[in-house]
Amino acid sequence: MSDMNVSIIIPTYKRSHDLKECLDSIFIQTKFPSEIIVVDNADDFETEKIVSVEKVFFENKGAIIKYIKNGKLNSANIARNIGADNAKNDLLLFVDDDVVLDPNFIKEILNAFSQYPNAIGVQGYIQNMEVNPLIDIIERVFFLKHSRKNRNQLLSSFQDVYAYPLTKIVSCQWLMAGCTCYIKDVFDKFKFDEYLYKYCAGDDADLSFRINKMYPGTLYQTPFAKLIHKVSSSGRPAKKEIIFTTQVYHTYLFFKNIDQNILNKCMFVWSRIGLIMTKVGVFFLKPSQNNLLYIKYLFGAYLYCLKNLKYLKDGEIAFYTSNL
Repeated sequence: MSDMNVSIIIPTYKRSHDLKECLDSIFIQTKFPSEIIVVDNADDFETEKIVSVEKVFFENKGAIIKYIKNGKLNSANIARNIGADNAKNDLLLFVDDDVVLDPNFIKEILNAFSQYPNAIGVQGYIQNMEVNPLIDIIERVFFLKHSRKNRNQLLSSFQDVYAYPLTKIVSCQWLMAGCTCYIKDVFDKFKFDEYLYKYCAGDDADLSFRINKMYPGTLYQTPFAKLIHKVSSSGRPAKKEIIFTTQVYHTYLFFKNIDQNILNKCMFVWSRIGLIMTKVGVFFLKPSQNNLLYIKYLFGAYLYCLKNLKYLKDGEIAFYTSNL
């Protein structure tokens, strides 16, 4: 597997500075990729300028950079699928434009594929995660997103458990979209959900969970492929839109992926109660206009989802995305 070539796919939106840092970290990889595909969701030309400059340096090291303008809707998922369709290699490494890869990142991803020949997907390890132990415990109680040592899981509330800290290669139920390598053949059967536009919350868990359901035990995470996720503020929508989009997408993906028995439905409702209770608690501990607005927008998003629950249950989401 170590002799296989890698195509790197980077969806981007108005983050030319972040993209350059990402490309710089790719340029110094000890295992150099043969192809980098940048899919631009923006309607300006700043990203194209950056790529045109970087292209010369990469080509001198034997790598091809392809710049593709996404002529469709602004969607990281659509951009990723475009990248997969245009990639020529057997391994597709999806990275976000605001990550910085360790020089040995690709090498260690390939090592994991070599150690586990059945692997369909392998993700790296974000080093700069910030975990508050008290909040993490509260989030566990409410089946919200939280972390556990060497444990990766997708809960029935469609909330993920991230393996942190990670000390060994572990089997996963879900993988992130921003630092994960898949074998290309899997995209003959699976695609990123193109109904999700702009801020595609939950898109990574959706794709990887569907893969894991059909091919259990084929997804892995390695602690040796390290990266920094800067979580850039550039190119992100307003807070209200992020909160509404996250809740609408989360509800849609819960009905899409999780068995609709009474226990799972209770876990989902409990997680929604827990989320707003957690935010109320944060407000009382740290009163601020921003924290109060978060609660207001979150409550509004819940009411919006309830109002449109029939559409979400039926897998129809255009009622929301058509306005983005």
